[in-house]
Amino acid sequence: MKIEEFGQDVVLLNKEMLAERARMSGNMISACNRLLKRAREIDKISLLGYSYYYLADAYYLLSTDYKKFNTNLLKAIEYLQACGDMEHLARCYNLLGIDALNHGNSELALDFFLTGLKYSDEIDGVSSVPGMIKFNIGQIYYDIGDVKQALQYIRAAYKGIRKNKKDSLYLRNLLYCYCFQADCYIVLDKHDSVEKCIQGIEQLEQDPHANPELFQDLPVLDIKMRGYYYLGDMEYYEIYSDMLSYQLQNNKFPLDSLEDVYTICRFFMKVGRQGEVKRILKNAERSLEELNIPNLRKGHAKLKIEFYEKMGNEKEKNIALAEYYEASLQQDKEGIANYKFFMNIRNRLSSIEKENMMLAKQAETDPLTGLGNRYGLNKYADKAFEEAYRDQISLAVEILDVDNFKHYNDAYGHQVGDECLKNIAEIIKRVCVSSPKIHAFRYGGDEFVIIYEGMTDEEIMVCATSLRDQVLSMKINDKKAEGMPVVTVSQGIRNSIPSETNKLWDYMYAADNALYDVKEHKKGEVVLLHKAIISQKSLDEATYS
Repeated sequence: MKIEEFGQDVVLLNKEMLAERARMSGNMISACNRLLKRAREIDKISLLGYSYYYLADAYYLLSTDYKKFNTNLLKAIEYLQACGDMEHLARCYNLLGIDALNHGNSELALDFFLTGLKYSDEIDGVSSVPGMIKFNIGQIYYDIGDVKQALQYIRAAYKGIRKNKKDSLYLRNLLYCYCFQADCYIVLDKHDSVEKCIQGIEQLEQDPHANPELFQDLPVLDIKMRGYYYLGDMEYYEIYSDMLSYQLQNNKFPLDSLEDVYTICRFFMKVGRQGEVKRILKNAERSLEELNIPNLRKGHAKLKIEFYEKMGNEKEKNIALAEYYEASLQQDKEGIANYKFFMNIRNRLSSIEKENMMLAKQAETDPLTGLGNRYGLNKYADKAFEEAYRDQISLAVEILDVDNFKHYNDAYGHQVGDECLKNIAEIIKRVCVSSPKIHAFRYGGDEFVIIYEGMTDEEIMVCATSLRDQVLSMKINDKKAEGMPVVTVSQGIRNSIPSETNKLWDYMYAADNALYDVKEHKKGEVVLLHKAIISQKSLDEATYS
C-alpha cells in the first residue's frame, strides 16, 4: 500500500501519527484516531486495515485498555487479510503473539509468531517485521532457559531490523536488540560481549535522531544497571540503580514492562535492596488492578512469595501463596476463554484466507482452459527468473501457437474452436504433470506459454516434440471440411541461463521471433535457440524438430 494514493491530507495525518509513534508520545492514540476517521470517510479497505493496526499498536504501547487493543487488532486483521497487506498482517500476528505471551501461553504465542513469519515471506521490499518477530521468538527461548538459542534469534533479529532504517521505531528496536543480547551474554558470562553491547547502547544514545526518552525505558535502564554491575563499574551501577528505583516506586507501568519490573526486583533482592523491593511491589499493584491479567498477577504473587520467604515473613508469604493460587485459578478460567477467543479468530481468518486464495486462483487462472493466465504467468515468471539467476541454472520459455486455428474457428464456430483449445490445453497439462519443472499458461487467443526450469535442450525438445505429436495425432479437422488443413502447433523456444537483468519479455521476444521463423517456413515445427538477438546465424545454430 502506498499512502500517497489516498491524498495529501492522509499523507499528513500518517506523518503526524508516525512521528508521535517514534516519540512514544501520549498523543499517538489521538493521532491514530484522526487517521482512522479519515480512512472511514474514504472507505478503502487497505487504509482501514492500516489505521486499525496502528491504533491497536498505540493501545498496546501506551495504554492499559486491553479491550480496545484487542478489538482494534481484530478489525485490523480482517481488513488486512481482505486486501492482502502482508506487511501489516505480519505485524498483527506479532502483536497477537505478544498478547498470548502476556497471558502465559507461550505455545500459542510461538504459533502466532511463526504465522507472522510466513506472511513476512510474501512482503515486497525490505521490512523490519521478520526481525521484530524473531526478537520475540528469542524471548520465548530465553524464558525456558535456552539462552544460546535465544541469542541466535536475537542476532537474526538485529540483522533484520538493520535492513529498514525508515521504520519509525528503528532506533528503539535496535536499542532493544542490544539490551537483549547483553542480557544473554550476562547469563552466559561473556564479559567482552556484554561490554560491546553496553558500548552499542551508548553509541545509539549519541545519535542525533534518537529520542532521549527512549533511554529512560525500563529495559534500557535495567540492562545498563545489571550490565555495569556485572562489569564491576559500581559508579555507573549506582547511577542507574537509583534511577530505576525512583521510577519503579513512583510511576505506573505499561503492560509490557511488568516482566522487566519483576526482573529488576529480583536483582535488587540479590544485592540487598529489599526495602525498595517492598515499595515497588506495592506500587506495581496499581497497574495490575487496571490490567487484571491473571498471568501477570500470578507473576506478581510469585515474586512476593520469593521476597517474603527471603525476609522470613511467613504471614505475608502465606497471603502471597493464597494470591498465587487465586491467580492460577483465574488463569485457568481465562485460558479457556482465551482459547475460545483465539480459535474464533483463527477460524474467521482461515475462512477469509480460503476465500482470498480462491479469488487469487481465479484471478490467475484462464477460465476456458484451466491453465494460468497472463497475470499468473507474469507472477510466476518473476520468481522463476530470480531463482534461475541466483542458482545459475537454465530457464526456457516456449511460445506455442495453434496453426490454422482462425480458419478452424471461422468454419465451425466459437464453441467448436473453444473445444479445440481445451483439448490442446489438456495435452499441455499432461506434459506439465510429467515434470515439476514445467509450467504452462494461456497467453491469449490461441497462444500458450510454457516455462521449463533447469532442463537441458534435449529434455526440453523431448517434451516439446511429444506435445506437438500428441496434438497432431488428434487429427483435428481431418476430412471434416474439404480444403481445411489439420490443426497443428508451432513452437519457438529460448533456453539459457538468465543474466541479472533478463526478464520474461527478453525470452518472449526471442521465442516469438523463433516462432515467426517457423510459421514462415514450415508450420508444425519446434525450434530452440539460446540467444536473445535473432539473426540468421542464431537461427542456423538453433535446434529444430
